[in-house]
Amino acid sequence: MKRRKNHYRSASVAALPLPTYRCRRTPRPPTIDGVIEPGVWSLAEPVALRLTHTAKPPRLPTEARMLYDDRCLYIAFHCVDDDVWGTFTHRDAMICREEVVEVFCDPTGRRRSYMEIEISPLNTVYDLFVLNDPRCPPCRPLAQWNCRGLRTAVHVERAPDGGFKFWSCEIALPMSQMYDAPNLPPKPGDRWAINLYRIDRGRTRDEYGAWSPTGAINYHRPERFGHLVFLADGEV
Repeated sequence: MKRRKNHYRSASVAALPLPTYRCRRTPRPPTIDGVIEPGVWSLAEPVALRLTHTAKPPRLPTEARMLYDDRCLYIAFHCVDDDVWGTFTHRDAMICREEVVEVFCDPTGRRRSYMEIEISPLNTVYDLFVLNDPRCPPCRPLAQWNCRGLRTAVHVERAPDGGFKFWSCEIALPMSQMYDAPNLPPKPGDRWAINLYRIDRGRTRDEYGAWSPTGAINYHRPERFGHLVFLADGEV
């Protein structure tokens, strides 16, 4: 399916305050199997994605959570979906033309470069490193880059009638890939820039969700990345 072009922009959405996610340290890592285990993930604050161009609630809700330890940043997505689908199965295929969840992460917080991780309902991975400094345009994706040690898994939940209820995804981003982070592992109070996205390709319309809405159907707007703040052990 080809990406549907939409140049809708909203200056009012782009002016919204940037959200902050208080990321708790987990005493044990989640099992990366696609099933969002309540025991571990209950520590993480759930956040809802909104339509990236309007900041309104989407038809199909998406909830995301994040945790960390010394080895990884963990991210979970729960995507309500009545028509889960995908066709690409090889790494670095253009899965953004289908259905995906996405993580854009800049450990420096300078918003000039970032890693982009996409996962499809078939657990197909598209990862790249992006140079996107407004002082030296244009945006340059480095598709040959691979996130070494990345772990992902997907679970698809069907309804009793054979239809779909949701799909969920778990991602473990290795701290060893967090280039130029001020501290590794992160220290309490460290602040990274991040955004979380979902693309749902429906039969009649597409939905583009974001944790921090960008004001346009364009995810490559690092000035709209939210703040990821790391908490100390036991801090809430």
